[in-house]
Amino acid sequence: MHKMLQKQINEFLRDVTAMGGLAASLLIILLFMTSPLLVPLIAGSMLTAAFVLIIRIFYFKPRPKKEEFTNFWQKIDASSFPSLHTARIVFLAILFSVYFSNLYSTVLFTVTAALVSYSRVYLQKHDWIDIVGGIALGIAAYFIVAIIL
Repeated sequence: MHKMLQKQINEFLRDVTAMGGLAASLLIILLFMTSPLLVPLIAGSMLTAAFVLIIRIFYFKPRPKKEEFTNFWQKIDASSFPSLHTARIVFLAILFSVYFSNLYSTVLFTVTAALVSYSRVYLQKHDWIDIVGGIALGIAAYFIVAIIL
């Protein structure tokens, strides 16, 4: 019974972590194509990715479960700090919370961001410091986008 529960938790958190991935971000952008959120969504997605790329170019921190790499792009992907999944989901959670301005949706977005962040540690893709870095980048991206747009 314990192994079955563990398997279910692993699958759930693997699926949850995808909400902070590129495919989910692109899907959300497509869903909001006719919304006033389209430009902030694109800007925030690009900004979080740019922040993470620049940091990882200059600072390499191996993932908790080490990944092999043989070229520059694989090395960027194998780097752990900061968490791009966390930066994306935190940016989205803040943007949607402000836009929808509803307590229930804010709680939902916050819980989702927390679950995605936790899943990254659970799946041994990141340490907690990587998550904190991702949270800071997601918040910074939101405020930059809010100020510019």
